[in-house]
Amino acid sequence: MLLAGALVLAPVPRAPGEELYSDSGFFLELPEGFTLNDGDGISRFSFTDPSGILLFQIFLYEPSRYTDAGTMQADIAKKLSARADSEAFVYQRRNAVMADLSFPLSGKPHRGWGLFLDGAPRNAAGKPEKDIALLAYVPEDRYTAYLPFILSCLDGFSVDEEARLYPGPVSQFNLPWDPQARTPRDLQFGNRTLRVPYDPREGQAAQDTVEREFQVFSVYARSSPDLAQAAWARFYRMVFRETFHRLDFLSLILQRELSGEPDDRSRTARLLAWTQGFRYERDPSGSDVVNPLTAAFEARGDCDSRAVLLAILARHDNRDAVLLLSVKHSHALAAFDLPGPGARFPYKGTSWLVAETTATVGLGLIDAGMADPKDWMAVEFPR
Repeated sequence: MLLAGALVLAPVPRAPGEELYSDSGFFLELPEGFTLNDGDGISRFSFTDPSGILLFQIFLYEPSRYTDAGTMQADIAKKLSARADSEAFVYQRRNAVMADLSFPLSGKPHRGWGLFLDGAPRNAAGKPEKDIALLAYVPEDRYTAYLPFILSCLDGFSVDEEARLYPGPVSQFNLPWDPQARTPRDLQFGNRTLRVPYDPREGQAAQDTVEREFQVFSVYARSSPDLAQAAWARFYRMVFRETFHRLDFLSLILQRELSGEPDDRSRTARLLAWTQGFRYERDPSGSDVVNPLTAAFEARGDCDSRAVLLAILARHDNRDAVLLLSVKHSHALAAFDLPGPGARFPYKGTSWLVAETTATVGLGLIDAGMADPKDWMAVEFPR
């Protein structure tokens, strides 16, 4: 589906939910129910949330228009008659500015956040990227209630295909992306003690994203049952994206550790057995989800934390995986595209081998009372 020649639905819509991409190279996954309601279809796009209160806008500019992101931010703030509290940072090797904006609109005070991004001199196709401004805002008296949604909109933006597997702009603003800041620490893998680079600040940043995105999902769960399932899936995609590359070093070390295993199934079984040994932990007062990075390094978490962690580690090792969720059973499983015996879940032409992370059972084994595929939905992750 083409939206005025510039913004189109992803060629394989993610089920449930959908991701948008632009022929300018960026991707966007907004919270559920946002609709495109204005813009010229080329350089301006405007979306509103289901309530009609939150406005999310995208502006594209030719590279020659602004000398840098700060100049772009200052010019747009001036046009809005906005007070701006701004700070420069780096997002995906591009200079950027994040700004807290307050401005009048239609006679009412509004407040929100803006992301202003210098396009790269050359994108993957060898062409200069456009400069991009993103604005997300609401009437000022609704700002506190809508802040998680405002930040989630901005964090659902990916400047290019590579960025879809990195923390979003808000996350990289809060904690600059710096894998070299990780220092070695012990991690227990079976009877082996591995030395793995880790930065606990990344664990906190990932958990902050989990808690914010859970706030967003919870609104749908309470008040929009028709969108709740899709919002649930988006929540886990945001968690996956936040932590995928934060687990780079661990993934490489585990791949070396498992290099003696005869096949993919054996490697996956070893990883499953490791997560089954984690301390079972729940926190019903919060999101009840430990981010996968912390789950790995602190060996704790519930079924969904472990299942997303397994999916990330499998993807790093070139094995495909999905997350299976069940409202009926209040449970989550990982599932893999692997050969051999075991319970399977059919999805998009593949028969996925299930992995139960909270019981000490082999790969492909599941409680008979949970074995009906109709009780489960699959969540795919960005590739």
